[in-house]
Amino acid sequence: MLAAVLLVAAGLVAESREGIGLMLLGDVGKLGSPVNDWLEKDFIIDYFEIPLAQKALSEKELERYTAIYFPRTLPRLLELYDMIVICEEEELFTKYTTSKQKMLMYEAVGKEGVAIFNSVPNEDFEEAAWAGTILAELMPHDYLGGFKTLSGGFKVAVESRGDLAPVFTPFVKLGIERYVGPWCRRLNPKMGSTTWAYVEPFGSAFFISWTVGDKSARASNVACELDEPWWGSEYRGASSQNPWGGDLFLNIVYWSVGKEPVTDVFMVHTLRTAYEDYLVLRSVTLALVEFIDSFGANVGSLERDLAELSEGRSVARRLYYEQRYEEALDYVQRLFELMKEVEARAIKLKERSFMWMYVSEWLIVSGTLFVTGFIAWTLMVKRRLYRDVRVTRAAR
Repeated sequence: MLAAVLLVAAGLVAESREGIGLMLLGDVGKLGSPVNDWLEKDFIIDYFEIPLAQKALSEKELERYTAIYFPRTLPRLLELYDMIVICEEEELFTKYTTSKQKMLMYEAVGKEGVAIFNSVPNEDFEEAAWAGTILAELMPHDYLGGFKTLSGGFKVAVESRGDLAPVFTPFVKLGIERYVGPWCRRLNPKMGSTTWAYVEPFGSAFFISWTVGDKSARASNVACELDEPWWGSEYRGASSQNPWGGDLFLNIVYWSVGKEPVTDVFMVHTLRTAYEDYLVLRSVTLALVEFIDSFGANVGSLERDLAELSEGRSVARRLYYEQRYEEALDYVQRLFELMKEVEARAIKLKERSFMWMYVSEWLIVSGTLFVTGFIAWTLMVKRRLYRDVRVTRAAR
């Protein structure tokens, strides 16, 4: 039943495997960066993280983790990823990735057109470590041009040139230029790079890019780490309250891999928020169904409906990939309503299961009380089974 409703709501859109593959390296993961939160809201980005700065892992564990999960061949890297994102902890990146792994990334970008992104390091020794790698040649930022932190508050001024793709400009009318960040780093643009936005009042570049290699891969740098306050993050101090940081980063990703950036930012932001709400509700409902199942309740119909709703993600993904955002929003909202119905049924089943459990326990306790009371009454009150103790004498 649910499957039919979903197909009608989606206009019989076929399943698609199209999407964007991202490899994240550096201080990534739930403990280090908001990037994961941004990516999980998006429909078409599949990412894999290789954390290089998580305190929960020792140095040997980080080395082993990187060795296991980093692609071992260039064809495998190209099969999985369209873009490489390296954010923070550049010194640890250079330490825990081998020369072979760095060369694989260099060839993927320089020869095969894989995009690459790096936020400028926030320490001079990290920038020096990055400058010593072969990957520094690919980037539009000159890592040997002198490290400098720009402190005292800054705003971003977007370049309004007509020849630039709409990566930053759709955010101007949403007020992105009014948010204030406490600090950033100075970019040193190489000759031939393009500046998309500036840091005011310092007059330096905020985001730069260029094309590099045989297939004109898009490489870019930003002057502000992605977990810093300007992006709306609370990982490193009070947030600037910028609600568009994640959407801007996703626009950078889209443009980097050759996909059209989002221009109706508010619509897509609403869509991503609705999708996030659906995922949260789905997780809660799944946990509830598993909890009920542990009590032996019949959850077969709930599991079938959950499976059908989960399949609806592929439809939403296809609508989103084709940039049919209004249809995708309607579809996700319908998914949310159907999930609420499943949750309501699960709650009723839980209450019914609990009622029978309480009734059973009440009957057991009441029955035990009745039996023990009857025995005590028979022995102590009626004394039907009671016999007086008699003194006996041995017979002669």
